[in-house]
Amino acid sequence: MRHFARALQYTAAAIAMTALAMRSAGAQSLRNSSNPFGISDLGKLRWLEGTWRGTSPGESPVYERYHFVNDSTIEITYYSDSTLQRPSASGRVYLTVGRIYHTFGPGRWGASRIDKSGVYFVPQVNARNTFSWVYESPNTWTATRRSGASGREMVTVYQMRRMR
Repeated sequence: MRHFARALQYTAAAIAMTALAMRSAGAQSLRNSSNPFGISDLGKLRWLEGTWRGTSPGESPVYERYHFVNDSTIEITYYSDSTLQRPSASGRVYLTVGRIYHTFGPGRWGASRIDKSGVYFVPQVNARNTFSWVYESPNTWTATRRSGASGREMVTVYQMRRMR
């Protein structure tokens, strides 16, 4: 019985180390990329510019506005309701030293892939989830957030529709 308990401990430790290595690998691949991002890469997200309403089954709607301040920065304003009168938070997507980052509160994510169809972000600082934004049409896109912090993967998909 003691051998079985010890084997379980080693197995649990191996699983935990594998999960940690996989999480670090996503962030590591961003840092070690030999192909830096440029202004043209951030420009592939021009379809985000505008005001959006996002819906997901079982979730409250979200309201967001994306605005290109310049070639290297997208300002994001989050609203608490459809009147867009009260901003509830802000964030940004920006290009610096060949990397594209997204910030929201104390969290920072780095883009690991970007093309005309969308972008995929991995956690960098004070963040645990990954997320992607995928272009569908000039008036729709999909935001998908994946989180495994609770020990099982949770996926939330928002259908974003242009308001303005």
